[in-house]
Amino acid sequence: MWLKALERRVLERVLAPPPKLLFRERQLERALGLVEGGESFVVYGPVGTGKTTLALAAVRGVESVAYVSCASARTYSALRSKLLKPAAYYLLDDYTMALRDPRLRELVRSLKPKIVVVYPPVEAYEELEGLERIEMPPYALEELEEICRERAARLALAVDEEDVRAAARAGFEHGGNARVALMVLAERAVANLQRAAALRA
Repeated sequence: MWLKALERRVLERVLAPPPKLLFRERQLERALGLVEGGESFVVYGPVGTGKTTLALAAVRGVESVAYVSCASARTYSALRSKLLKPAAYYLLDDYTMALRDPRLRELVRSLKPKIVVVYPPVEAYEELEGLERIEMPPYALEELEEICRERAARLALAVDEEDVRAAARAGFEHGGNARVALMVLAERAVANLQRAAALRA
């Protein structure tokens, strides 16, 4: 029981949004400029490339943000109830997961200003035509290593350099996916803690 709780706690800490988004400085600067100007835009890229983290960082200083994850609220009715309240910015995360019907497309068109997070191709979403786009490309192996290294140092994880490299390789093999890399890093940290506890017992 304690092991499951430990795994969950370590994973939550490792996957929590970092204070600084590494290797996305240019994209973040652009997003902040668009938010400052009250512009709507799309953040797109493969899974695990920092899209949601970037979008949340961009609206961090905004007074009222209506955030909705389309992974949990997928239908027009569910999304409408969350998006009809007045907000300074609307953030639709995982819009790819929404069940898009004509009413939802019209609702999304009407929201201003908004950030919409999607997987490519962006052209598949006609209701997002004309919006500025910020691309989040897959991470390179060296970038994933540095992301894992930073997370391990900042959180004082029980991992070594081999754990960092193995986690980064796993993320790279999954299409440059930082989420996969960080999940493997968390698994290795828990396994190392388990081994240390077994040796002390």
